[in-house]
Amino acid sequence: MPSPDKPPSTTRLQPPTAALLIYPATLIIGSLFSVLSPTAQGTRDPPSSHASPLAPGIAADVNLPQHPVNYFARKDNVFNVYFVKVGWLWLTAAFASLAFTQSPYTTSSSQQPRRIGQALIRYTLATLVWYLTTQWFFGPAIIDRSFVITGGKCEQIIPKAEAGSTKLHTLLTATACKSAGGAWRGGHDVSGHVFMLVLATSILAFETIGVVKNALGVENGEKDDEPVSSDMRKWSVRFVSAVAGLSWWMLLMTAIWFHTWFEKLTGLMVALGTVYTIYILPRRVVPWRDIVGVPGV
Repeated sequence: MPSPDKPPSTTRLQPPTAALLIYPATLIIGSLFSVLSPTAQGTRDPPSSHASPLAPGIAADVNLPQHPVNYFARKDNVFNVYFVKVGWLWLTAAFASLAFTQSPYTTSSSQQPRRIGQALIRYTLATLVWYLTTQWFFGPAIIDRSFVITGGKCEQIIPKAEAGSTKLHTLLTATACKSAGGAWRGGHDVSGHVFMLVLATSILAFETIGVVKNALGVENGEKDDEPVSSDMRKWSVRFVSAVAGLSWWMLLMTAIWFHTWFEKLTGLMVALGTVYTIYILPRRVVPWRDIVGVPGV
């Protein structure tokens, strides 16, 4: 049994790459339901009707009817308002709870400083990708830029007398367009919602499985002095599981109620590319693993 001072196998502590298939499977199931369910069909507006995005900085993520028949098709549902709109904050809190309670990060050993530093690097890289993709990229975020490049623009949806003097066609972000009373239309709307939720659940899954399996290995071998109680560690894992579970549920709701197949696919591909770079590639490329590490190793 490996001691706390000797890094265990990267494969033993991590889920298989095939586990990522849960995300395309979720999107396929949700998309099929949206096509086959009479309720979902009746909830949709014509393609020309667009509403505001579910999260700031993300190009128009939803096509909502005036009176949605499903609670999760409403942009003001409580999970959207208090969870999705501040989704990265919940991810950060869950990530921090692991760092402050789980044995690989709290038990004194020669590996502790390295593990903590590499965990911070992984979190920073993921946050940077999220920020550049959905919030800011030397101006408009990458999602907004791609929407404009593919022909999208801000169009008038309220009387000009009420819109003021703003020239809507000059606005380059979904948030600015909505604030000016316009609608974000005409381009390819990469699903920032899918991107964020897939990325968040993947990060929490890889990080949690790594540290929990590491802790089990230490407990079954040489037990070190642990400054954090077992109850705190258990509640941390429960909290992280709740955040990841709700994120997956909102991903399924996105798959059912919002976006086209291709928009969801592009959001998924950007997220999986990020996950592959941060969590899968280090298993195979030792120099990269020396920088970002592997959770629990």
